Order: sequence, then structure tokens, then C-alpha cells
Amino acid sequence: MSKENEQNSPQFLSLWQNSENFAKLESHAVNRGLVAAARDASTDPSNRSTLWQNLSSMSSADQAHLMSRLSSTWPFRDERRALTWPVHAGLVANCVTSSLIATRINSEMFLYDAKAKFFESIRKCPKSPFVFGVYSSGVTYFMLHQVLVTPKVYNELTPCPSCLVINSIAIGLLTGIALPMLATPYLAHYVLINREANTGGSSRAMPVVNNLLEFLTLGWEGSKPARPVIAMCAAIQMIVSFGSMYAMLWGRERMFNTLELDSDLARRLVAEAQTSSSLKQKILDFLRKIPLVNGAIPEAPENERVA
Repeated sequence: MSKENEQNSPQFLSLWQNSENFAKLESHAVNRGLVAAARDASTDPSNRSTLWQNLSSMSSADQAHLMSRLSSTWPFRDERRALTWPVHAGLVANCVTSSLIATRINSEMFLYDAKAKFFESIRKCPKSPFVFGVYSSGVTYFMLHQVLVTPKVYNELTPCPSCLVINSIAIGLLTGIALPMLATPYLAHYVLINREANTGGSSRAMPVVNNLLEFLTLGWEGSKPARPVIAMCAAIQMIVSFGSMYAMLWGRERMFNTLELDSDLARRLVAEAQTSSSLKQKILDFLRKIPLVNGAIPEAPENERVA
């Protein structure tokens, strides 16, 4: 009897070690959202509601489009605001930071005083560099948010919160700080060249930008007046991006849990979302009409042409 116990003990020990390793691997996979997806896609379709069965059969782009439209018509106020307001908060933050950067660059290039007051710079300097810098920053932010963030948030798989926060902060820093610092000096330089040409002078004091190196050099040198406000602009972008993304993830979790538990409400809300047209959808439809950016905006599933 003792010999049999000695023979079985190594087997029990190896089984226990293997089960412990499997439990660790399963726990790691659950954190990444993989095991949940595998269990939901089990052979028994009755484990999931009809909505989630149909959602699983759609592509990730179609899932994001449907859930994004559903979030705009979500009946619960706090959750709807948590899902829709972060984009607006990011756009406002971009307008603020790009305005601060554009006014300082314009003040230096037109008034020769980078420390001029904000409204004085807007009143005395040409409006085109300021307006175009703010406009391009906002449009680029909205496009990148729709391409890089929205498909990951409105997806049935559990997203990575830290990854989404990093993506959101990177988009804010790129579009709200780097883009206006690079584009505004060139726009102001172009205005100065046109102003010089309209005066009818024979000699040109402002050189023309002919290649990429000159463009980057102009952006680097022309952005020097805005460098004292970079730290403040970066803080604004990081705080807004961090808070907005976690609010969006909280609203997503609440919305997905409600859809999973109440199938009747889910069917009614999906039907309403497919027939309604929100402000966000109107903005996307407008961007699809712009030749330079229409390729980056996915087409609505109901409008796609089948070959």
C-alpha cells in the first residue's frame, strides 16, 4: 500500500502544478478579454442574447459604427454624456491649446511681440493663420479619434484602458500642440509673402519655401515664441484626455452590461439608433464629402455598396 502511495504522489503533484499553471494562464487571458470572447462564442447560442449573436457576426468597423450610433440615443443621461461628451471635451481642449500657440506665433511674426495679449493678437493679426490652425487641429483630432479610439471602445472585446488612455493623450498632443506649432508659422509666412507681393516691391525680403527641409526649418524656428506655453498646453491635453477616456470607458461598461441583461430594451434601442441621425453622424457625413479625408472615415454599413 505504501508503494502505491509513493507511485501516485508524483502524479498528483504534477497534476496540481499543471492545474495551477493553467489557472494563471486563464487569469491572464481573462484580463486581456480573450477567454470571455471564447466562452461567449460557445456552441450553445442560447447563452447569449440575439443582439450579441448578431454583433459577433459583424466586422469590428460595423460594430463600432452601430454602438457609436446607439450611444448617441442612449436613454440614460449620465451614461450617454459619459460616452458622447469626451469627444467634445477633446475638441474644446484642442481649440484652447491651438489658439494659445497660434496667437503667440502670429504676435511674433506680425506684431514682433510674442507676449502680446490674446485678444489683441486676434484683433490686430491676420485671421487666416489663426482660424486655419484651429480648424485643422480640430478636424485632425476628430478623424484620429474616430479611427484609433472609437473602434476599440465600441467593440465587444474588453479594451485595454491604459492603451486607450495613451492613444488619447498621444492624439491630443499631436493635434493640439505639434500640428499648430508646425503649420501656423508656414501659414503666417505665406500671408507675409502675399502681403509683400501686393505692395509691389521689386526685391523680396521673405524667402519662398521650396522643399520639405525648408518647411521643417520654418516650423522649428517659427514655433520658438510658442515654446513657453508648451508645458501648460501639454498639461491641459493630458488632463482632458485622461479624464475623458476613463469617463468613456465607464459609460461603455454600463451600456454593454445593460444591453446584455435587458434584451427587449436592446432590440428597441438598436431599432431607434438605425433610424435616427445624430449630430455626430451628420459631422461624419460631412467629412466623407471632403476628398482629402473621406478615405479615413469608414462608410456606414447601410450605405456600403456590395460588389
